[in-house]
Amino acid sequence: MSMGAAVNVCGRLLLAFVSVLAGPALAQRVLVLSSNDGTQYRQALAGIQKHGLPVEAYEVTGDNDPTLTSAITRAGRDSVIIALGGRASALVARTTTVATTVNCMAVSSDDGKLPANALVVPLEVPIETHIHWLKRLLPQAHSVGLLYDPAQNERRASDVAGALRRAGFQPNLEPVGSPSALPAALHRLNNKSDVLQALPDTTVFAREHSRALLLFSFRNFIPLIGPNEGWVRAGSLYAIDWDYPDLGRYCLALGLRQHGGNRTPSPPAAKSRVLVNLRSAELLRVHWDADTLRMVERVPE
Repeated sequence: MSMGAAVNVCGRLLLAFVSVLAGPALAQRVLVLSSNDGTQYRQALAGIQKHGLPVEAYEVTGDNDPTLTSAITRAGRDSVIIALGGRASALVARTTTVATTVNCMAVSSDDGKLPANALVVPLEVPIETHIHWLKRLLPQAHSVGLLYDPAQNERRASDVAGALRRAGFQPNLEPVGSPSALPAALHRLNNKSDVLQALPDTTVFAREHSRALLLFSFRNFIPLIGPNEGWVRAGSLYAIDWDYPDLGRYCLALGLRQHGGNRTPSPPAAKSRVLVNLRSAELLRVHWDADTLRMVERVPE
């Protein structure tokens, strides 16, 4: 072998060695799929776009959109896919891709539809955060009513109940398998719950049930902790919701970290927001001191 050939071989070996040490290449492209055009998804997308990487954004409008399927298939090893919501996550799960995938804002009922190797960031704010604020905002509460559809939230309700028990609360679980079962479930909770804690559940906390749930809350002086900001605006006492731009930032950061071989520290957790309705607090005879009010956001009355 000539001296020049030997140098070339050594050069290639050195580059290969450096490549191994450096780990996976940095992501060059981000593909974001939103389940719909909802405010939460748009805010999360805005948080992702702040990173500075090129972002391709699509809305999932059907189950078999060839444009979206093609975009997912084309996403190579230099790409990170962020699926916002269950519909987008399900589409990615059905489509072959080698890209790093993050299922962001996933709900419990989506668990069986998500690939085992994908990162999952739940839509629900952790129950530990809820318990912290329950103790702060309703210190006299001891029993917590949980309304849920077993078909959607059997496991989630059980997990929440367990966390509440460990924190010293008495959970009262009421399954609601259909809308017609809601009035009877509320009646059973009336004399044994100090507060109602919402779970993300499209059977119980559908928009058409807001009037019945809020009337029950005010008539019986049982505060309703809503599932999101919209419910606080409608009249629930408070809700703990995500800072959705920051949640988008967090989901992307997790994806970039996994894409890079998990060689960097875990990103800071996404921030949550505590939103209160002071008019509802007045009607429910709930009073908060000035220090507490400085820690929360007030929705317009």
